[in-house]
Amino acid sequence: MGPNVLLYFVKYPTPGKVKTRLAKTVGEQEAARLYRGLVEKNLKVIVPLHQRNICDLVIVFDPPEKREDIKRWLSLWCEYLPQCGSGLSERLTYAFSEAFSAKGGSAFGGQKGGKRVMALGSDTLGLTSDIIQQGFDALKSNDVVVGPAEDGGYYLIGLNSFQPGFFQGIPWSTDAVLQQTYNRISKLGLSHHRLIQLEDLDEIKTGEKI
Repeated sequence: MGPNVLLYFVKYPTPGKVKTRLAKTVGEQEAARLYRGLVEKNLKVIVPLHQRNICDLVIVFDPPEKREDIKRWLSLWCEYLPQCGSGLSERLTYAFSEAFSAKGGSAFGGQKGGKRVMALGSDTLGLTSDIIQQGFDALKSNDVVVGPAEDGGYYLIGLNSFQPGFFQGIPWSTDAVLQQTYNRISKLGLSHHRLIQLEDLDEIKTGEKI
C-alpha cells in the first residue's frame, strides 16, 4: 500500500438496514435508494484520487456475507475489507489496524502498511476531493484529523499511527461523539487538525437534492 490509505465504510443498501432514522420519514425503500445514490456520488469524488495514486482505496463493507454483491454493485479495482467487530469501536479499530500493518498475516497479505489512514463515512453530503486531500496533508504534521458533522459526530477520522484504544468507549449515535473524541485526543496527548464541518444523510431538508 502507498502512504495514504482511505477506508470507505459502506453498507449494502438493503431496505430497512440502512439510514433507519431517515426511513421513518421517507420510507425504507426511498431511504435505501438515497443512500445508494450518495455512496455512488461520493465515490465519484474518491475514485479519481485513487486513480492518481494520491491514496489507496479500501472499501470496508457490511455485512461481510455481501462481499460479492458489494463488488458487483461498486465495480471498483481496489481492496475490499469486511467490517469486523460487534460495534463501531471494534470495526474502526480493526480496519485501522489492518491498514497500518498490512503485512503477511493481515487481510492485505504481503503489502506494506500505510503511514496515514483515514476512515470516511459513506453518507456524507458535500464531500469534495479537496477535503480528502487536506486531510492527508494535515496528517503529515498532525497525529489526528477530524471532519466534524453537524449532528455532533464526525464524517471523517484520520490517524498517522495506530492507536489501539482510540475508539473505545465513544458513545456512538449520540451528539457527544465529537466532544468525546476531542477529549480522547487531549488525554492521549495527540495533536489534531479540524476539517470543514459537513452534514450526514439523516434527514432531507426542504429543497435538498442528492
